[in-house]
Amino acid sequence: MPDVYICLSGVPVWVELKIIKSNKVSVSKSQIAWHLAHTRCKGASFFLLYDPSTSDVFLFGGDKVLELQGSRVDDLRPAALYIGRIDGLACALRPAALDMWGW
Repeated sequence: MPDVYICLSGVPVWVELKIIKSNKVSVSKSQIAWHLAHTRCKGASFFLLYDPSTSDVFLFGGDKVLELQGSRVDDLRPAALYIGRIDGLACALRPAALDMWGW
C-alpha cells in the first residue's frame, strides 16, 4: 500500500512518497504491482517525488509506475502532473484525482 491516504473534499487519493536520489526514481516490485492493480480498478493513486537539491516536488499518476521505475527525473518532466513547491501541491492534487476518476 502507498504511504499516504488523503481524502480531499470527498475525493480519496493514495500517494506514494519518494525521494529522488542521483536524479533517479526507485520503485519496488510490490509498489509496481499495487499501483497497476489499483489503476485497473479505476482508483486514483499518485507518486510524489521530492528533489532535495531543489526542494521541488513532482507529481505523477500511479498509472505511470512502469515509466517511473529506474528513470531519470529529467526524462520524466513532460509526464509530470505538477512540478513545484510543496505548498502548491494541494491545488494540483484534487483536480488530478478527479481527472483520473473521470469526474
